[in-house]
Amino acid sequence: MYLKRFFVEGLAHASYLFGADGEAAVVDPKRDIEDYLAEAEREGLRIVAIFNSHPHADFASGFRELADRTEAKVFISHLAPVNYEHVAAKDGDRVRIGALEVELLETPGHSPDSFSFLVHEDGKPTLIFTGDLLFVNDVGRPDLRDADEDPSALAGKLYDSLHEKILTLPDDVKVYPAHGAGSLCGRAISDAPFSLVGQERRLNWAMQIPDRADFVRQMTANLPDRPAYFSFDVELNLEGAEPFSALPPLDEMTEDELQHAAGDDAVVLDVRSPAKFGAGHFPGSINIGLGSPSFSTWTGFMVPGEKAIALVVGAAEEAKKARLELARIGFDNVLGYIKADAFTATEKLPQMSVEKLKADLKNNGPLVLDVRTPTEWKSGHIEGAHHVPLATFARQAPELPNDRPIAVICGSGYRSSVASSLLRARGYTEVANVSGGMSAYAEAAPPS
Repeated sequence: MYLKRFFVEGLAHASYLFGADGEAAVVDPKRDIEDYLAEAEREGLRIVAIFNSHPHADFASGFRELADRTEAKVFISHLAPVNYEHVAAKDGDRVRIGALEVELLETPGHSPDSFSFLVHEDGKPTLIFTGDLLFVNDVGRPDLRDADEDPSALAGKLYDSLHEKILTLPDDVKVYPAHGAGSLCGRAISDAPFSLVGQERRLNWAMQIPDRADFVRQMTANLPDRPAYFSFDVELNLEGAEPFSALPPLDEMTEDELQHAAGDDAVVLDVRSPAKFGAGHFPGSINIGLGSPSFSTWTGFMVPGEKAIALVVGAAEEAKKARLELARIGFDNVLGYIKADAFTATEKLPQMSVEKLKADLKNNGPLVLDVRTPTEWKSGHIEGAHHVPLATFARQAPELPNDRPIAVICGSGYRSSVASSLLRARGYTEVANVSGGMSAYAEAAPPS
């Protein structure tokens, strides 16, 4: 059997191409599909099936374009309210991929319409693609489809699916999930690319909760924030995203065109580094740096999916990369891009060193706004700092005094630049981004 994993950093999304005897299938494809096609051609495989474990919330899938270009059948749960041509899979259905037999298992819990795909080779179960049901060292959240079903009810189904469908398999069956470390579809996902059923039985924290009611309580408590784009992507994946290859190339904009776009309520998204953004940027723009693997996730937190976006870049090739990363979450309404050196009028965002911050704090200095996660905050923070996690900015802007300087800090200076740009766009004038964040602050010598 041939198997290859494709992994998208930042989104921490794993998809798979597998097959035998000239036929292949793709599991949970990403938006851009060219590498599946190229890999299948290299291996002499014809893609005949696409298995969607569920309508995903955290990325836009490329199954529609892949099906159009290969004539492969798309398999998804008969319970999924999708609006595209598909095979409505039911529990126990079997699909041949060359010499392999794929058993389709109904495994609700992460969503009401989740499926897992158990691959039999030479008559024995060999591996299982678990989608967002079971990760390495973690399990899927039950709250991402709360518009369809109560999270507590889904958590109960999650328990049943794990114990009745997964843990009944032999210990040596390999587990291939749809996400790795960093995905918001879980809480403590390992960075290992795969696992074994026996390993998850022994080591996965959720498998150590034997009581169903206790499992439901723990699955619905202390859940991480979810980006607003998750609901947007579920709706998109119920229809099927437009082919990525059909998106028009981005045109370079003039400063006047950018002004008009901003006046028409487009989001001006500056994808440069915090330092370059701070040195001069278009007034009202948001800084979410393309250099971080989390670029698309933070954009999905801060920008509504239906909004038009105009990009500010340092170089034209950055626009191409940003277009791909945005398309991977279904944000296709990109008007164009402008290079930052084309601006004639800019604003600055001061970049404050940790040494200056420490010195200023000795003299009743700025209000410190810490935008790290609650876990990071609890691990240590500046005395007297105000804590507002960046993920909450999208729901409600923090109420801060506008007559006092504000120094925004995170772990490294990346998230704090996002927060600082949002505060400036919302009318806070005396805002500075702390370069290096708490990592640098902890290492800096105290002021003399």
